[in-house]
Amino acid sequence: MTARPDTAWMGIVDRDIARLLPRLSLLDTAPGRWSAANLLAAVCYGLLGLAVSWFFAAYSLFPAPIWLPSSVAVVAAMIGGARVLPGLFAGSFFVNYVEFHPPLYEAVIISAGNALGPIAGVLLTRRLRPASGLFGSFIGVVVFLACNVLLHPVLTATTGTFAISLGKPLDWGALYAVWLSWWLSDSGGTLFFAPALLLWLGIERPAASPAQLSDRFDLVVWGGVAVISLILFAPMRQPDSMHWAVPFLLVLPLSWVALRMSLRSAYTLISLVAVIACAGTVAGYGPFRIAGAGNPLQLVGLLIVILALNVLTIVALVSERRVAEETSRIKSQFLATMSHDLRTPLNSIIGFAEMLRSEPWGPLGSRRYHEYIGHIHDCGQLLLRLMNNILDLSKIEAGRRDIVPELLDWRMVVDHCLQLVAKEAAEKGIAINATADPDVTVYADDLAFRQILLNLLSNAVKFTPRDGRVVLRLSPAIDGGVVLRVADTGIGMDAEGVKTALEPYSQVHKPVPLREPGTGLGLPISARLAELHGGSLTIDSTPGKGTTVRVVFPPSEDR
Repeated sequence: MTARPDTAWMGIVDRDIARLLPRLSLLDTAPGRWSAANLLAAVCYGLLGLAVSWFFAAYSLFPAPIWLPSSVAVVAAMIGGARVLPGLFAGSFFVNYVEFHPPLYEAVIISAGNALGPIAGVLLTRRLRPASGLFGSFIGVVVFLACNVLLHPVLTATTGTFAISLGKPLDWGALYAVWLSWWLSDSGGTLFFAPALLLWLGIERPAASPAQLSDRFDLVVWGGVAVISLILFAPMRQPDSMHWAVPFLLVLPLSWVALRMSLRSAYTLISLVAVIACAGTVAGYGPFRIAGAGNPLQLVGLLIVILALNVLTIVALVSERRVAEETSRIKSQFLATMSHDLRTPLNSIIGFAEMLRSEPWGPLGSRRYHEYIGHIHDCGQLLLRLMNNILDLSKIEAGRRDIVPELLDWRMVVDHCLQLVAKEAAEKGIAINATADPDVTVYADDLAFRQILLNLLSNAVKFTPRDGRVVLRLSPAIDGGVVLRVADTGIGMDAEGVKTALEPYSQVHKPVPLREPGTGLGLPISARLAELHGGSLTIDSTPGKGTTVRVVFPPSEDR
């Protein structure tokens, strides 16, 4: 996770304030903009607080079970940080002192908590906010919930409960009941609107959107969820057969909207459903009022929490996967382009080195020239092999490597690969023994089979000490396929080394005398080529005793 510098946030804040507020001459300066921002925060908080209080008071509910101004406070703090504290304090003080008539000191303490709570939550959010945004990754969602749905209400509930206890002594049980009610009220209020407002105002960028555009059916699903919510909580008698858990089934179409349309569309719909469910339940309608359903308002809160967490989590996880897939695609495309562009000059370098070494126009002179040309040729060949491996892996990861299985003349393929490693094996005194069952048939892509076999033989020879032994064996598999085994008496690997060996661009730690050049791509490429055939590659290795690599190829589809 990365924390944004405060200066960057201030730039974003100034931009948002300038965009969200009208263009008046008073607002052409920073103090003017911040004064207007505080005034707007106070008005929005105060008016929404009055509306919520009047609505719930009409049904004899005090305090309000869901405090919607907490959403306004979070959004205002996201835009202005600590600089909107006066506006939030003024809006909260207006609602508490004018509407509820507490003692002055009590209204001041409660309003201070209502202003400081969201600001503290937002400041911590800025510290922990990942680079992908609050809603673009699972970590971001956890940060938003922890700081703004848990911590912020804890602070407001604690200061509010403390203020009430100063004027009216309460026992610990009563204090806890007040605190819990306050905390649930502010938590629910934040979940009601805050994410939707953050997305609509552009304060938080939406998560990675689906590749396809929304079609009519997606819009029908969106509208259908809204209509069903209205029907469920409409002022009419519900059928006796309706179960109180029916509204929770809305999580399915909401997930569809989130994945097919956008998080902004889905959370706007959640806010709409929450308002409908809350208003209908408070008015005495809906399935939560059915006998035996339990506490109706607690069920409304549970519905909001489940819908919100489900949508936020699904979109964040899918967004992370889309970003990872796109990053992998771009990386593979870059590697393929780079490898292709480097291979052309490398082929020229190798070709000229071979020509100079053959001295077609006469001797070069000093023998050192031959030595240097040999180094140039060998290094060019090594670099060309590395580029070819990178290109092969990038093609496989990009899904552009085609496999065309056919019945192979495996004897010819094995002989050819053995010839390619024979020189290096002879220099190290390594004996290579190749055996095969007489009834073996290999059904595989010719080039891929050669590449797998050559990679395994090269690795076995490379990491086997002098006077060691390498055994190659082909045998039938139980299902009619074929098993290729390459075993050596090399230095071997532990379990962690086996895992590392199958990861691209990773190399198992070896003693210094046995280190060999390479990118660590031979085994990963072989494993992926085996998987493209529908087969598998496994490694059995013991440190100090050797390694056995087993590749299984499936049988012909005609069998």
